[in-house]
Amino acid sequence: MPAMNRALARPLRTLVWLGVGLGVLLAVGLAIMLVNDYQRRHEAAQRQSTAISAGTQRLLRLELRNLERAMRGIAADGAQLFERVPNQAPDLLDESVRGVLQRHQELDSIVVVDEFGRALTSGSGDLYLPLWAVDSNRGQHSQLYLGPPQQMPDQRWVLPLALRMGDNRWLLSRLHTAELQAIINGLDVGRDGVISITDGGGYMLARSPDRAAAVGKRFGLKHRDRLGRDAVVPLGVEYSPVDHVERIATLTTLGDYPLGVYAGLGRRDVLAAWWPYVYASLGLVLLYVGAFALVYVSLGRATRRQHAMSEELRTGHAELHMAHQIAQICTWTVDEDASLLHWSPMARQIFNIPIDSLPVADFFNRVHREDVQRLQDAFHVAFANNGVLDEMFRLVLPGGKVRWLSARGQQVGVAEGERRMIGALTDVSDRIEILARAQQAERQFRLLFDRNPAPFWVFDPDTLRFLEVNEAAVQQYGYSREDFLSMSILDIRPREGWDEIRQAIANAGPGETHDAQVRLHRRKDGTVFEVRAHLARLDFDGRQACLVLAEDVSERVAYERDLAYHATHNVATGLLNTRALAAQLDEEGGSYTIAYVQFRGLQLVADTLGREVGDVVLQAMAKRLGGLGTRYGLLAFQPAEDFIFAIRDDHERQSALDTLVQTVSEPVRGQDWLHQFEPRIGVAVKFEGDVISAEQVIGMAAQAAHAARDEGSVIAWYDSTVSSRLAERLRLAGRIHTAIDSEFQLYFQPICHAADGTPASLEALLRWPQADGSFIPPGEFIQLCEDTGLILALGRWVIREAARAQRQLVDAGWDLPIAVNVSAVQFFNSDLVAEFNRACQEFNLARGALHVELTESSLMRKPAQAKQTMQRLHEQGICISLDDFGTGYSNMSYLQHLPLDILKIDRSFVADVEINPRNASICRALLSLGHSMGLTIIAEGVETPGQQQWLAAHGCDQVQGFLLGRPAPLADVIGRLETEAEAT
Repeated sequence: MPAMNRALARPLRTLVWLGVGLGVLLAVGLAIMLVNDYQRRHEAAQRQSTAISAGTQRLLRLELRNLERAMRGIAADGAQLFERVPNQAPDLLDESVRGVLQRHQELDSIVVVDEFGRALTSGSGDLYLPLWAVDSNRGQHSQLYLGPPQQMPDQRWVLPLALRMGDNRWLLSRLHTAELQAIINGLDVGRDGVISITDGGGYMLARSPDRAAAVGKRFGLKHRDRLGRDAVVPLGVEYSPVDHVERIATLTTLGDYPLGVYAGLGRRDVLAAWWPYVYASLGLVLLYVGAFALVYVSLGRATRRQHAMSEELRTGHAELHMAHQIAQICTWTVDEDASLLHWSPMARQIFNIPIDSLPVADFFNRVHREDVQRLQDAFHVAFANNGVLDEMFRLVLPGGKVRWLSARGQQVGVAEGERRMIGALTDVSDRIEILARAQQAERQFRLLFDRNPAPFWVFDPDTLRFLEVNEAAVQQYGYSREDFLSMSILDIRPREGWDEIRQAIANAGPGETHDAQVRLHRRKDGTVFEVRAHLARLDFDGRQACLVLAEDVSERVAYERDLAYHATHNVATGLLNTRALAAQLDEEGGSYTIAYVQFRGLQLVADTLGREVGDVVLQAMAKRLGGLGTRYGLLAFQPAEDFIFAIRDDHERQSALDTLVQTVSEPVRGQDWLHQFEPRIGVAVKFEGDVISAEQVIGMAAQAAHAARDEGSVIAWYDSTVSSRLAERLRLAGRIHTAIDSEFQLYFQPICHAADGTPASLEALLRWPQADGSFIPPGEFIQLCEDTGLILALGRWVIREAARAQRQLVDAGWDLPIAVNVSAVQFFNSDLVAEFNRACQEFNLARGALHVELTESSLMRKPAQAKQTMQRLHEQGICISLDDFGTGYSNMSYLQHLPLDILKIDRSFVADVEINPRNASICRALLSLGHSMGLTIIAEGVETPGQQQWLAAHGCDQVQGFLLGRPAPLADVIGRLETEAEAT
């Protein structure tokens, strides 16, 4: 069969090669003919343009030569006249010129001008003459200079011509360009052709056609370098810069005059008669290709029909054989007396039987014993009654292997009235096995479906009615199986979820699990719980259905909700946390105001009165502020003592802040207690368009709250100075670590006896000098040291340096005690007695060499602990001064039991004491009180002699102030003491 196909394809390939060869020869011949014709037309056009250009050149040379002769005659006469009769020469020349102009209508004027172009005779001169009367504007054998074209007042164009008459005079004439135009008018150059006359500067003097559009204009024409000599230059195909037309052109130039004649024939005109030949040739080639394609297609169709018929014959038998083999089918016949069974050769392959026929009785002996009687009965009935045999049975093959067969047969008539039964045997063993496996799978599915602990059901996607449910669904939902089969899935869903379930069914694709979402389901008793429903489409009992696995996720979802709540809320107050507040503000955008509220002491309540009371106080404050949050914006809690209040921009900011201040200033009342807090509020504003996150705004408000605490005010607004101050505080805190041992210094101020002014002791004052000679005020770093805990290390350094200074005083001959100011933080949070003992022992100081100065406010924080520490200091011989007496609590019930040695009257009472009756009364009372307690009294801030005299007169023991000496380094103080001692 392949050899036949090759034989059919061989003539077709020969025809293809022959047709392609003839087509190529035809195309090549036509192409050569068209190319030759194209070249001949180009050459003819080039010759024609050359002839037109050369003819125009000759006419132009003749015209200019005649004009030059006339001008030479006039110039010679004029030169003689100016030489002989210079005064009458202009008038005489005017008469001669008028005669020439009458004879030469092509001239517009003839004027004698000087070397600068100024007219010497009638007419107008040309002041540009010196610019164009140069050698490049005349020919090789001519004395005539050609200038650029000029437009006259009557809109006509002229060509200025100049001829030298002597050293300082010129004969200037103006030639109408219309005369040049007349030379080229009427020449046949075709529709796109052109002929033009141009000068050396590129000015167009004449052009045909389109004279008016080009004369007088200047173009960047090519080949201008050839002007000034006789030449004929074929240019070939050129693209005109004047009108952008492609032409076959020739340029001719004159040796006597710097002019050029350009003649060009339009390329489109030249090839107008050539294109029909091109189209005819293309049509001929296409006609040939079409005819050849038609012949090829017809022959190919016939060849394919022959090939298809042979292929059909070849594959028919193979397909039949393959069909029998795949379907395991073979044919069989039984002769008329039903004694012998014949089968086709396929039976030997299928059933592994080496023979083609055997007696019918032997065949039945090979049938499975359970099927033989049924098959015999059916066979005899069909054979005897001319019926149809259609039975399925098992055949036992040699070796004991069993195969399932399907037998179909019927009696048919054959030659000479004979009748026999024919039919087909089909091996259906694989089908029976697949059916058995499907039944087994169905049993397994039923077992898995019914006994699965998760609720399962199948429903119709069109009617939504239940088709099957498992026992877990019955137990979970409380309906019986009969109840389920009479319901639809909408009956277990709240009504608001009906549209959602229809959409989920529409989106579910066959064979894929879909729509695992959490939904609400309803039990028979009406309770609602959360379910994650997994839905998939499947075939159920021969029709489309949906399978649903309902996973009860109520507890897990509740746990997730609880986790989500804890992630965004503070459990103790039920308020948002800071991160959730910032996220919500960023999501909403717009402008808002943050009020950061600090309650110092909330944690202390829980620590001192118990966690239960602390929680009650915290929740009471949260409830009180929560109402403001609901009214004006949002509220969050920052453990353990801060609230963040966000005021939305659509509320009155100042009104909300006033309400906030009033709310937080009210005390919190309990059943048997009352707590008054000192809130500090920092405010920061985020405006519309600010590129800043909510966390940054909250941080700004927190900085303002710290500033309010430092300033002692209730509320502070954030600005750049707040951030700068806090940054400076942090910078100072970082510097203090290294400054304690290397930068801090002690200055000393004398304390003198009020009566005679002699020194009684020194007070050590801490100073922090800077590189530029300035000092950082103690008010800026002492509080910072207390806030950061650095005051403990700094206090130890001060005690040690004061002890060192006292030793230096003693060595210098001045046994003066030194008083050291002690911070409340240091007093209550360090072993102050041990620190003084170590310093005294290190420098071998006597008892009483160091004094301690404390303030009333620090002692009243913890009176019992203060009293105990002071008692121990007293035992070590350290005197204790109570500083700023009268400005603090002044609680006599506590003061009378404290082991004090000295009281210091605050400078605010000493000011103007000699002239201010009120201050004088206070000082007398304080002096009387101190002396009654057996204490030494020191007055601070003495700056005038009048103050010292009043205090001495009223029994004040010692005084301190600028009048008696300013704070100075120890060396300066010792030098001052020695100077005063020498003076006395």
